[in-house]
Amino acid sequence: MSPFTPTLRLHDRYVLRERIGLGGMSEVWRADDEVLHRSVAVKALATQLAADPQLRATIQREARAAARLTHPNVTQVYDYGEATLPDGSVVPYLVMELVEGHNLADRLTGGPLAWPEAVRVAGQVAAALAAAHRIGVVHRDVKPGNVMLTETGAKVLDFGIATLAGPRHPLAGQTGELMMGTPAYFAPERMTPGPANPASDVYALGALLYRTLTGRAPLPVQTWEDVLDVQARRPPVPPLRVPGLPADIAELTLACLSPDPGRRPTAAQLATRLGAGQPTDPPTAILPTVTRPEHPPTLIERTPAAVRPVPPAVPQRPPARSNRLLGVLVAAGVALLLGLVGMLVFTDGSGTPPVADRTTGAPVEELAESSGPAEPATSEPATTTAPAPVTLRQLATTFAAVLADAEARGDIDPKTADDLREKAAELDRGRPKDRAKRVAELRERVAEAADDERIGTDTAARLQELLTAYAQLRGGRGDEG
Repeated sequence: MSPFTPTLRLHDRYVLRERIGLGGMSEVWRADDEVLHRSVAVKALATQLAADPQLRATIQREARAAARLTHPNVTQVYDYGEATLPDGSVVPYLVMELVEGHNLADRLTGGPLAWPEAVRVAGQVAAALAAAHRIGVVHRDVKPGNVMLTETGAKVLDFGIATLAGPRHPLAGQTGELMMGTPAYFAPERMTPGPANPASDVYALGALLYRTLTGRAPLPVQTWEDVLDVQARRPPVPPLRVPGLPADIAELTLACLSPDPGRRPTAAQLATRLGAGQPTDPPTAILPTVTRPEHPPTLIERTPAAVRPVPPAVPQRPPARSNRLLGVLVAAGVALLLGLVGMLVFTDGSGTPPVADRTTGAPVEELAESSGPAEPATSEPATTTAPAPVTLRQLATTFAAVLADAEARGDIDPKTADDLREKAAELDRGRPKDRAKRVAELRERVAEAADDERIGTDTAARLQELLTAYAQLRGGRGDEG
């Protein structure tokens, strides 16, 4: 029987409303946060497990780590608490983001997903795991039941609590190590007691992707005995036979299921290869062609392409239009006729005609120039003006837009994004002679982040191209803010 009931108030803040989930290890309640006036999810550990003080301490430690994880594909952890029940028992609980959507496990009861959808979901889960692995958090129970499908994409649940609520490890001896995970998604190396390994999450994600593509697990594993049997026999994973599935995606899925953790890709590599849930035409930040300084750089939708600097074009005088030339010829003809009439009418006694006005006898070319610029014909496009040099302020704005796009896609560590954004904002401050140095330092930071896999290679390349574009265009007003 659950120790929680509707209207129960936790820490004079969270009021339970209804139970929305129940499992062997925990239960989940919809609750109201009466301080921030929002709906939240409260997940409490089962009473029999909560009696272990060592387990409670472990859950609190994991919750602190999970609370540091902020990513669009991860359920956010808001708070941790321990409720003291009337019988004196203590139940730890987590307060988390309330996610509205459908569970992937429930979705798979209707059969496998279409391969593009399966790959997109797996890419988003990989992005969430990559963000967790960067800060040293390993999920340890990646499975369809811990993935929610929402309007904004997939969200990974249970960082920090459900992963710890498992039976004792059958091979742990006197260590008392916990078995954390689900047999069908359990990496072979985890049968040997030891610290959590991010590669184990990748194995579980490979099993999840295999199931979403085919509707079945890659290996016949349902119990812990099956896990031991598979580890001993090492049967091969059947090849994927999904109509239309690209061969490289099939190979990547099988690579995730390699018995050797060292031969599996990282979660960050998976996120990149699987697209990390990017839209079909992701927004690309480009250096704007600015004619008026008050217009900010613009994000446009286009097929991904390298951002290349455009050198200033040499201004050209619009060519004379055919109708303009006709008008000039007519005007010249009329002027010539008037000149002849004047010679006949206003001749003096010597028969010498008066000196004609310079304009009257002007060549056609001079008349064309002296009459002012011609209006372009509506049937022909106007000549494109040369782009103004890109300023440091515009560079910083565009740079920040690329970072925001990458952060939304999970292609960059949030802390790294904040650091690069702050440095980009400082580019237009201080003396002009110091700005080239700041650009160079920003280049180095981007390169270091890419080397440490804190930023995706594509995003790093786009940022470097923006900095290169500025370096090539920094003449003239390029140093102006």
